[in-house]
Amino acid sequence: MFGMTTRSRGREQQQSSRSKSARTKLDGSGERLPSEGCGKRKKAKLDGISRRVSSERSSKKRKSSQDRDMLEKRPKKRNRGEDEEDGSCSSAVSSPLREPYMPDGTEISKPIDSAISDKYRDMQEEYYAKIARQMKMPMLCELTPPNFLVNDPTLLHIRESSKKIVLRAAQFIVGLSSSFDGEPLAWCSGFWIDLDSEKRTGTVVTTAHLIRTKRPSPDAWLCKDEYASDVKVTVHLRGGAVAKGRLLYHQKHYNLAFFRVKMHQSIQLPHFIDKVECAQDIFELGRDESVKLVIHHGRVKYSNPDVYERNHHMRIEGPRRDREYDNGGPVIDLDGKVVGMIDSCPEGSFIPSSILLKCFHLWRNFGRIRRPHLGLKFSAISLLNPVQVEDILIEHKINEGLIVHEVSAGSPAERCGIRVGDVIECFDGKCVSTVVELDNMLLSIVVNSGDGLNSDLDVEIQVYFPRRYLRRIKILTVKVSEDGEFVARASRMVT
Repeated sequence: MFGMTTRSRGREQQQSSRSKSARTKLDGSGERLPSEGCGKRKKAKLDGISRRVSSERSSKKRKSSQDRDMLEKRPKKRNRGEDEEDGSCSSAVSSPLREPYMPDGTEISKPIDSAISDKYRDMQEEYYAKIARQMKMPMLCELTPPNFLVNDPTLLHIRESSKKIVLRAAQFIVGLSSSFDGEPLAWCSGFWIDLDSEKRTGTVVTTAHLIRTKRPSPDAWLCKDEYASDVKVTVHLRGGAVAKGRLLYHQKHYNLAFFRVKMHQSIQLPHFIDKVECAQDIFELGRDESVKLVIHHGRVKYSNPDVYERNHHMRIEGPRRDREYDNGGPVIDLDGKVVGMIDSCPEGSFIPSSILLKCFHLWRNFGRIRRPHLGLKFSAISLLNPVQVEDILIEHKINEGLIVHEVSAGSPAERCGIRVGDVIECFDGKCVSTVVELDNMLLSIVVNSGDGLNSDLDVEIQVYFPRRYLRRIKILTVKVSEDGEFVARASRMVT
């Protein structure tokens, strides 16, 4: 019994010495730990690590002021939230916004440590910088350009439905900027009109004002505008992407330009309608220099083109404003269909889709847009003041037709005896009541002939001569050209 007890005590002493050795190894400082539970041993281990970290911090604090200055000049490491807001770390969660404050509150009764003051200023700068980044987000940015859809109280009854229509139309609207010899030239809007899926290219139509270098006269009929085909054109797409635009063709009379663009994203083509009526509601759309959507509301006006405008223009009833950005953009109806393209005019005018589509058909199939030149300016009787219409009806028994306002000096029309005030009633046997109808007829001749026309063309017109109260059929031999139609002002030298 006694021998067995001695051996047991020996084994217990041996195990005790081993456990003490193991506990000694766990102690980072080399000191013996009291024989306690496992939880306290872990705590002791952490205490040892804390002592090491504290020692390291103390050594850092003892560095020279020169070393601290060098560390302060290093760029500050941005947190994950800041990276996420800048888009460089899309998977990170944004850190919450916290306004900095001094530890003792606003009332400071004792001198403030300069290090705390410096830190407070740094935190303030970070705080306001983060606010500025947040306000650039489209969800928070309120610096949007005003538009009639929001600011016009008369549109309350159609605001919700029109908002959806405008947002759908925005998918095919782009901005275009041009430069010539390194200098900015113009900013216009435009829209997609065709695409080639195989070549991954699209065609944008806009106004030729984008490549116009000089405008010596506001009268388009004098054909004094100058254009450059080698200008640099940038197409600004939705979302901020840009692409190079290559000029394919421009037409001076209709003021159109077509550009080919390499597609970097899917595009949406518009739906066109070639019928537009006076007094119908329309929206003028475009994009400004920030590529933000420009929206204006108007109605098709009961009005003839201005004396300086081409015959094919239709006027817009609305407030006088600057149409710098939406020039070349689409005009849509309340169904979202394109009824025309905006052409530069302070009062507002547009090229109707019936003309635009015929021009596009001619260019795509024949590589050019030609039309017969009559050398005449017109106004429609149906769009005159009703009082004036009644006077014409009473005296001449007519209420439709195109009144001649100017005859080009030396033109075939002048040689045929057509004078200012005469009325064109029919063209190639068809009655004509508006200048847009006449221009559609002129283009249809070229479209139906397959563009196989010579430089001259015979057209038949029925003319009412109010000075003699009679009608006559006249045959005009007119020039067919893709240049702008020139109407020379008649003049006579005093002798």
